[in-house]
Amino acid sequence: MSTEQLEKRLRRRSIHRSRSTAVAITLVVVALVAAWIGTEAVLKAIGQQPLLADPQTVVDTALTPDAAFTTIIEVIAAALVILGIILVVLALKPGRQPRSGIDRDRGAVVIDTRILASTAANAAAHAAGVPEANTTASARGHRTQVHVVPLSGIPVDASAVEHAVGDRLGRLGGKHGSSVQVTVEQKGTLA
Repeated sequence: MSTEQLEKRLRRRSIHRSRSTAVAITLVVVALVAAWIGTEAVLKAIGQQPLLADPQTVVDTALTPDAAFTTIIEVIAAALVILGIILVVLALKPGRQPRSGIDRDRGAVVIDTRILASTAANAAAHAAGVPEANTTASARGHRTQVHVVPLSGIPVDASAVEHAVGDRLGRLGGKHGSSVQVTVEQKGTLA
């Protein structure tokens, strides 16, 4: 494996959440159920008493259920439905962490998106000529949204702020700063 491929793999593993815990728990549960069924079948075959319940007795009881058995089955079914929903959500939910990769020739670099947002807010404050407390920003993927509250009576050029933020984030590498959206508040604050 080349160094470039290794760096891409490391960057991807740092940015995306692992699903191995959910998979491991599911496999352990399935293995335990299979082991129980196998153990009960072997005990039945050699004429011993079952550990929990004889598989044939369970099947016979399921075919002619009484009220108590029906309640137990309903509880087990509800628990399995909830577990199934949780596993489906874990499988479909994007496993992306709030991090972003930066292209560098000296190694894989991963940066938290809050740092990108802070950098964008700082650049916007300098470009707009307002205190940093008057700017907020959020970064998600390659999109950055900046919100500026101007000082009363001092106009803010949104395109200049957008250019400054794009330039500052562009220096980080990759596609950061390629999609910047600046919103300037209509009402300003006092200095």
